[in-house]
Amino acid sequence: MPAVSVIATQMHAIWVYLGRMFNVRIGFAPGARVRADVHAVRRTNLHAHSNALEIVYVLRGALRVVVSSEAFDLDAGDYAVLNRSDPHLLEGSGDNVTAILHFDLSSYRDIDPLADEIMFACESFDLARYRKQEALLRGLLLDVIDDGVVALDDARLDDRAAELVRLLCAGYSIADYYQRDRPVTGAQREKLLRIMAYVQAHLDSRDLLDDVAGEHHYSKSYVSHFVKDTAAISFSNVVTASRVMHAERLLLTTEHTMRDVASLSGFSDVKYLTRCFLDWFKQTPAEYRAANLPATLRDNEIEPVAAEATAALIREHRRRVASPTDAPRLSITPILLKNIGSRADLFEKIRKFQTDGDVTAIPPEATDPNLRRQHLLPMRVGHAELESGHLLSGLSSFVDSAVTPCLVLEYSGRDATSALINSLARQLRSVGADGVPVWLVYSGSRARSAVDQIIDVAHDEHGLTVQAVLMP
Repeated sequence: MPAVSVIATQMHAIWVYLGRMFNVRIGFAPGARVRADVHAVRRTNLHAHSNALEIVYVLRGALRVVVSSEAFDLDAGDYAVLNRSDPHLLEGSGDNVTAILHFDLSSYRDIDPLADEIMFACESFDLARYRKQEALLRGLLLDVIDDGVVALDDARLDDRAAELVRLLCAGYSIADYYQRDRPVTGAQREKLLRIMAYVQAHLDSRDLLDDVAGEHHYSKSYVSHFVKDTAAISFSNVVTASRVMHAERLLLTTEHTMRDVASLSGFSDVKYLTRCFLDWFKQTPAEYRAANLPATLRDNEIEPVAAEATAALIREHRRRVASPTDAPRLSITPILLKNIGSRADLFEKIRKFQTDGDVTAIPPEATDPNLRRQHLLPMRVGHAELESGHLLSGLSSFVDSAVTPCLVLEYSGRDATSALINSLARQLRSVGADGVPVWLVYSGSRARSAVDQIIDVAHDEHGLTVQAVLMP
């Protein structure tokens, strides 16, 4: 066999092995649809579960959860839902103990026929807290952990798990996260999920909007407006996000060239894939593959925790399961910056949050100028927003409101970012809005030096103060 063929065969075998290491299928006991484990987590490899939804609940210490393009820092009592097939890794503190729950969503169609099509968005400190259901969900999770690890009561475990899944399906999809100003009806939810499911199954199509419209016998305009009105996310961003996440999985599990990855993910060419991938991950596809492949091969450092120790931690958490008094905090994610910049209602709802149970009550600082605090409203700014002129011309509309616009720029290389800031500074000066807060968001320590230089130049040449924001 020629040497080239031998090398090619070996490389293929390596990629097959990488794919198996990455896709960890959860083994459920016969007849079971939930599995509960408690571990002392130091770190895991980068992996995904194609057959299970995962929920992590921190019983002790701290846990950093990196899932696709997002990262969450959880403390004891915090929990987060990780969607099926999402690449993720966990890194715990030295004293960490974490319960890891897995659910076979395909077995919960009796609760929701589309349960395994839902993209969930649920972290303890965010939507759950906003809805004052953080304690309710925490209690259900502790019940599942208790029944699955300590009491070993299979019948009660299944009942509690079903109750938890029912609550998640009814109100913690990605649509519920971005559409907090009004509830999504059952009919709207079903229609949206069917559209989303079609998108996921046909990512390689070049005109998904046309395909969805034809499949469901709608006009393209109707589909576009329905998705935006129901989920507060534009159809184009739904498609781009889905394609980028699919490309991420291909980069981690296959030996495909960038051209193949682009084609299989529905991008017209490598240049378009790269531009969209940079938007979400702040890395090119090649950089992401090189940086993250080693994480799929690293050893897991986790140890099982005895049932007795778990029982003691559960008792401790039940004693402080009462509703928290902290206000909810938004997870600043790429899709949030892209879609909420022009929507003040989500931030307004968060601002009005009251711990006395009245979500709609307006705090005194909203009406009394002497007590008014600064509530920042992040607004994404790129060349398109500056060229249209609509964004800056609308800044004056915030003068009498209780929010302050904060212009968010994403670092995309030294030259491109410098040009963007120069253009922004000129326009801010022309409308007399020099004092508007400006953030420059970047990721990775390698970009820090370039970001500092850009900020120094912006200050020296334009008198513009720019705040660097590191998003790992």
